[in-house]
Amino acid sequence: MKNLFLFLVSVGFVFAAHSVSAADWSALSTGDVQSLRTMVQSGNHLVVAGNGGAILYSVDDGKTWVKSFSAPNVTFFDFATLPDGRLLAIGSNGIHEASSDNGLTWSPFSFGITQNIYNIDMKKTTSSNTGYLVGASGMFYHYANASGNWESVSLGITTDLYGTEDRGDGTGWIVGADGVIYKILSSGTSRAEIESGTNETLRSIRFISATHGFIVGSMGTILKTTDGGATWSAVSLPGLSTQLLYSIDVFENRVVIAGDKVLIDSSDAGATWHVKTYEASTKSFFGAFAKDATHAYAVGSDYDVTSLIYQLAEPTVAPLPPPVITPPVTGTAPQSSLIKLACGLNAGVNDPCKAVYYYATDGKRHAFTNDKVFFTWFSDFSSVKEVSAEFMASLTLGKNVTYRPGVKMVKFQTSPQVYAVAKGGVLRPILSESIASALYGTDWNKKIDDISDVFYGNYTFGEPVVYAADYDPFQERTMIATISDNF
Repeated sequence: MKNLFLFLVSVGFVFAAHSVSAADWSALSTGDVQSLRTMVQSGNHLVVAGNGGAILYSVDDGKTWVKSFSAPNVTFFDFATLPDGRLLAIGSNGIHEASSDNGLTWSPFSFGITQNIYNIDMKKTTSSNTGYLVGASGMFYHYANASGNWESVSLGITTDLYGTEDRGDGTGWIVGADGVIYKILSSGTSRAEIESGTNETLRSIRFISATHGFIVGSMGTILKTTDGGATWSAVSLPGLSTQLLYSIDVFENRVVIAGDKVLIDSSDAGATWHVKTYEASTKSFFGAFAKDATHAYAVGSDYDVTSLIYQLAEPTVAPLPPPVITPPVTGTAPQSSLIKLACGLNAGVNDPCKAVYYYATDGKRHAFTNDKVFFTWFSDFSSVKEVSAEFMASLTLGKNVTYRPGVKMVKFQTSPQVYAVAKGGVLRPILSESIASALYGTDWNKKIDDISDVFYGNYTFGEPVVYAADYDPFQERTMIATISDNF
């Protein structure tokens, strides 16, 4: 939760810092229907679906829900957005419904497929539409952009397939029972089987970058790849043993996993994990949905009788009460610290004591040009140290802090060119929308920050990103441990 007021003071910025607690899961809504399987955002609405053919929508971030569709003997497994913009709900027994008003009303939709479809994923770019769906007995279809039809592809197996991901660049992934992993090539017309190293049932797959991805499945199975899916290795977490993990979803660095009596999340792309178990309960979570970097949801059922909607969010943060007296600060701070002056009781918002700097290993203090740059490096203000005026004055001003590599794309306010950020404030031009989509997802245009032209001199320019393989956001981000490494 970003609680701050800021403005530029010389080369620093001002903020009022508040204590921030770790995100945690809480029940948002229970008992709306029997059981829920999937969630999506459509327009400004959250939409959920599950058993009994139930589809509900919320216009207030999940606080209240309205049922907009139901059908007996039908279970909805997944959502997708069709090329014409309609929201599609995938159901059992060949029952599918489409909505053109973000889930308020529904009308029948047919693939001409009678087998159960378990998962679907579609991507839309400026030049084409792609998509894949999987289901029972080895069923696999790909969306043929030229004809606008779904075409069946035989994989030569009868294994149930549960998860798919469309990467939006002509490739994709399929996972299923018996440890099956397929990489989809040429927009679905060819594929390659990949060794998983397990015979467990694999239920869901998501990539956070071109190289880094995760798969979840039975017996607490979590697999990860750091080489684009060429190889996969097991992730072992405390509290995981026999649970069936049904679903995984990602947004930037946020990873969310839903399973039987367990919810798992990571805010740093899987470097660390938070496992919350419900062992003494009868709760099962079937669907995970990462709405944004700080908010995520899980849906499921309690004993297959009462539906569950849980939310992962930063708790409401109240500002700390003002101190009765501000004692003098005479100390220093170690290098690699955030530093500021102590403020008196009557300090105004323009007081120099409000400016925050990074004290780097080069012995200099470096300013943040704005809060957007700051939050690519830090999630909150808890590590800021107050130092004496004498110590602050002894530190030479160094270069401004630039954007952390791999977190955001950037552009200058007076130019349409979009750049990927590399080490040392080097900007690499991204040459096409398709490359941006492959690197940062189909919502890539929401992950671009404007840089004021006044800070043009803070950056240098490198080689263009011609292919998606030329730049890996995850690798760029993780190779820089501290700001000092970026100078």
